[in-house]
Amino acid sequence: MSQRNLLGGVAVFVVVVALIVVGAAIVPYAQAFTSSEQTNTTNVAKQQYDASELVVTPAPDAGTVKMDANTESKTVVIDVAHENDVSEKGIQPLVDALVANGHNVKYLTRDDARQNFNSTLRKADAFVVVNPERTYKTKQLDALRKFEDAGGRVALIGDPQSAQGMSLFGLFAPMPRGGSGGDAGLTSDYGITFGSSSLYNMHDYYLNHQNVYATPQSNSSLTEGVDKVVFRDAAPVSLSSDAGSAVLATGDQTRIETSRQSGPFTVAVQGDNVVAIGDSDFMSTQSAYEADNEVLVGNLADFLVTGDKTEGAPEPVSTGQNSGPPRAPA
Repeated sequence: MSQRNLLGGVAVFVVVVALIVVGAAIVPYAQAFTSSEQTNTTNVAKQQYDASELVVTPAPDAGTVKMDANTESKTVVIDVAHENDVSEKGIQPLVDALVANGHNVKYLTRDDARQNFNSTLRKADAFVVVNPERTYKTKQLDALRKFEDAGGRVALIGDPQSAQGMSLFGLFAPMPRGGSGGDAGLTSDYGITFGSSSLYNMHDYYLNHQNVYATPQSNSSLTEGVDKVVFRDAAPVSLSSDAGSAVLATGDQTRIETSRQSGPFTVAVQGDNVVAIGDSDFMSTQSAYEADNEVLVGNLADFLVTGDKTEGAPEPVSTGQNSGPPRAPA
């Protein structure tokens, strides 16, 4: 036998032995996943990364939303009746904070808005509107004005996309003189409007240039303890009256998408009973624990429950919110 054939035979023998040894080691390991006790084994990788099954939770070292207000139990109504572009996770940290501190949270449904709007507001202490995409009827706006005049707290929160469809502050448009019914106008009694174009900052941002920072501009209950917050899709909020003040603004290198005009831009204003914020993402489960967002969410919750609303406002109406003139008795 030649030396080459001898070496080849040795090599084949070594490979066969190696395969036998490796196979002996693999068999018990494989049996552990094919035994009768493991027949329901699932694909762990798929479980972890299937987006439809993901549950978003704060990181273990994340902050918590805390409230400082020590008041009796109040009722906060959140509007979901006007095709509001908001999900449960979009407001969960705010809702959780209110409930954990003994307050009641209720949702205004479409039926309630159509039939029981005044009675719902009479039982409420605060009213929260996030990204409405359907306009309010004139009688609903009149009820909201009376609700706020009586000391009810109102929070209006909107992203640029919602402002493209309607002005959130159409909520407070003046009623037509001598008119009734119909949709509200878009002019605010308070001179507050939302911009319909997003803000961005290429120099100072969180993760990407659309996540802009905002800092306090005045001493306010809304910004107490806040150093910097992150708004992921911010809309500028303008104030043309003395009914409130700017409380949060972006940095001076912030720009607006449509015109590329540079800032700073006001993104939150506060009056006695009304707050307007040009971003809704800050209070979502994904963003509530970035920067000082959880402090802002807690301050918003405090604002909602620290009003002093007069009982019985707005007064009942006998003909329904959107109905025509009362019918003559049969």
